[in-house]
Amino acid sequence: MLWLFLPFVVILSGVVAYAADTIAKKVGRKHLRWFGLRPKTTALIVAVLSGMGISAASLTAFLLLNRSAVRTIAQADQLRPQINALREEVRAVQEDLQAAQRERDTARSEAERLRRERETARANLLQATRELRGAQAARETAQAQAGALQARVTELTELREALEARAEQSRARLAASEAALAASRARARDLDARVQALGEQVATLDARAAQAEAEATRAQVRARAAQLRAEAAQTRAAQLDAQVRALEASRQSTEAQRNALAQERDAARAARDAAVAARAQAEAGRLAAQQDRDRLAAERRDLIAARDRLRAERDSALRERDRVRADLAALRTQQADLRAANETLARDLASTRASLGKLQDEYSSARTELSASRSADLAFPKNDLVYAGVVPSVRNLDTFLQDAAAAASSRGAKGNPAARLSAPARAALETKLRGLNASTFVQCRAANNTAVGFPVDLICDARPNSMLYRGGQPIRRATITLGGDTRDLQNQIQNLVQDTVVDLTTRGVPSEYITNQGLDVNEFVDLLTRLGSRTGPSATVGIAAREDVRPGSRVDLYPVLP
Repeated sequence: MLWLFLPFVVILSGVVAYAADTIAKKVGRKHLRWFGLRPKTTALIVAVLSGMGISAASLTAFLLLNRSAVRTIAQADQLRPQINALREEVRAVQEDLQAAQRERDTARSEAERLRRERETARANLLQATRELRGAQAARETAQAQAGALQARVTELTELREALEARAEQSRARLAASEAALAASRARARDLDARVQALGEQVATLDARAAQAEAEATRAQVRARAAQLRAEAAQTRAAQLDAQVRALEASRQSTEAQRNALAQERDAARAARDAAVAARAQAEAGRLAAQQDRDRLAAERRDLIAARDRLRAERDSALRERDRVRADLAALRTQQADLRAANETLARDLASTRASLGKLQDEYSSARTELSASRSADLAFPKNDLVYAGVVPSVRNLDTFLQDAAAAASSRGAKGNPAARLSAPARAALETKLRGLNASTFVQCRAANNTAVGFPVDLICDARPNSMLYRGGQPIRRATITLGGDTRDLQNQIQNLVQDTVVDLTTRGVPSEYITNQGLDVNEFVDLLTRLGSRTGPSATVGIAAREDVRPGSRVDLYPVLP
C-alpha cells in the first residue's frame, strides 16, 4: 500500500498548496479582520488553517479508504520489539558465523601447515633416500676410484722407471754427441788452417804468373822492335841497289861519276851488309825473344796448372770445411735436441713424480673417505655447498675462511680448522680476488666426500657480485606449444625452468640459493591453468626473478605470461 500512499501525499501537497493560496487570496480581497488583526495576517491565518483542514480531511479520507494501513501503523509499535529481538538474533548469528569462519580459516591454515609438513617430511624422506643412494653410489665410486688409483699408481711407477731409463740413455747419447762435437770442432780448425795455407800458396802463384806474363810481354815488345829495325834495313838496302843499278846505267856518261858512284855503291853495299848483319842480329834477337817467350809461356802454363791444382785443392778443402761445419751444426742441433729431450724427460719425470704423489694422496684420501663412509654418516657429500658469501677484498679472506670453518663445524666436520683450503688453491683465490678488485661473491664446496668428525677440504670459486638480471626481467623465454597433452605441457615448462636454473648456476648463482629449485608448486599449477585456458597454437612464456639477481642473492622465480 505504500506505493499508493506516496503518490497520494504528493498530489495532496499540490492540492493543499493551490487551495490554501486561493482561499488566502479571496480572504485578502475581502479585507477581513479577525480578532482585530490586520487583513494580511488574517489571510495568512486563513491560509494555514485551510491547509491544515484540507490535509486533515484528506488524511481522514485516506485512512477510511485504507484500513489495512491503519492496522499496520497500529501494529508497528507492537512489532518493533520483535524486530529488535530478531536483529539481535541476526547479530548473534553473524558473530557465530564469523567465529565459524575464523575456525574454518584456522582449520584450513592448520591443514595447510600439516600438508606442508607432510610435503617437507616427504621431501626429507626423498632427500634422505637420495643421500643414502648417493652415499652408496659414492662408496661404490670410491671403491672403483681406489682400484683405478691403485692401477694408475702402478702404471705411473712403471712409467717413472721407463722415463728414468730413457733419461739415462739420453745422457749417454748426449755425452757421445758432445765428444763427436769436440772432434768435429778440432777437425774443422785443422781444415781452416789448411785452407788458409792453400790460399796463401795460390796468392803466391798468382803473383809469379803475373810477373811471368809481364816479362813475356816485354820480350814480345823487344822482338817486335828488332823486326821493325830489320825491315827498315832491308828497305834501305833495296833503295841502295836501285841506286846502284841506276848509276851503272849512267856509267858511260862520266867516269868521275862512275868512280863516285862506285864509292857510293861500295858504301851502299857496306850499308846493305850492315843491314843484313843487323837483320841477322834482329832475327837472332827475335829467335831469342821467341825462345824466351815460349819458355815464359811454358812456365806460365805450369804456374796456371799449379794454380788450378791448388785452387781445386782449396775448393775441395772448402767443401770439406763446409761439410764439417754442416756436420758440426747437425751435431749441435742434435745436442740441443738431446738436451731438450733430456729436459723434457726430466720435466715429465718430475710431473710423473708429482702426479704419483698426488694420486697416492688421493688414494689414501679415498680409502679414508671409504672407510669413514662405511662407519659414519657424511657431513658433506662431494661438491656440496659448505659456505658462500660476499668478500669485499682480499684482506677479508681470513674472516671468510673462519666463517666457512664455523659453518662446516656446525654440520659435523671436525678439525683445526674444520674447513681447509690448500695453499695453491688459496694463492689462486687471492690472485683472482686481486684481479677482480671489487666486491666478490665466493662460494666454497666440498672437494670430496667428508664424513662426520673429519675436516672438509674446500674448492672455492670467485665471481664479481654484479647484477646479472633486474627484477621482473625475463631470464629465459620459450615458445610453449598449446593444445596437446597436459604431460607434454608440463615437460615443456619444466625444461624452460631447468634451462633458467642452469643459466643462473652457470653465471655464478649457487643452486642452493634458488628457491624451490625453480618454480613454486602453486605458481606452476596456476601457469598450467592459465595456459590451458588460452586459445591458439602456442604461447610465449618467460621466467623472471622477483628481485634483482646477483650471485650472492637469493632468487625467487616466477612465470611471466604476456
